[in-house]
Amino acid sequence: MDLCEELGVTIYSFPMKFHPISDPDYFRNRDYIGKHWNRKFIRAIQAILNSTKGKVERGVAFFEEAFGRNIDEFHRLLWMPEAFIIFRRKYDADLRARMADKYTNYTDEDCDLANEWWRDFCALSEDQRAIIEPIIGLNKFDEGDYQCDDPQILHVLEYYKIKH
Repeated sequence: MDLCEELGVTIYSFPMKFHPISDPDYFRNRDYIGKHWNRKFIRAIQAILNSTKGKVERGVAFFEEAFGRNIDEFHRLLWMPEAFIIFRRKYDADLRARMADKYTNYTDEDCDLANEWWRDFCALSEDQRAIIEPIIGLNKFDEGDYQCDDPQILHVLEYYKIKH
């Protein structure tokens, strides 16, 4: 973004998943996931790119809407349920308010589930987070994909089952 402004040009970026092309174990195996990543985080980036049509356009406002205004918002997006990422304007009242001058169309389906999810997610204890984060990291939320009997964790996991 800074380079675009400095040079007065338009540069599009296309974020891609890292793949160790020099490692023979991954020549044909596309399952590599770096130590600070998991399947959910990779899917979150794909969901962001899906909602941006695969490219990151010029401009701070566009970038911040897609990837967050800072590292904390970016991390929040990585953990966010997929439907809330793809349909962020529908599920995030704060985003709609912040971008009100740009997005003036509202529907009866608009709600604030993204912020409700975040409050519930942040309310989990450290021990509960140690249980839920690996479950979310696998990015599998169907019946039988995980074992848990903690009602608060199960409540948070329900958000990940929302499809649109």
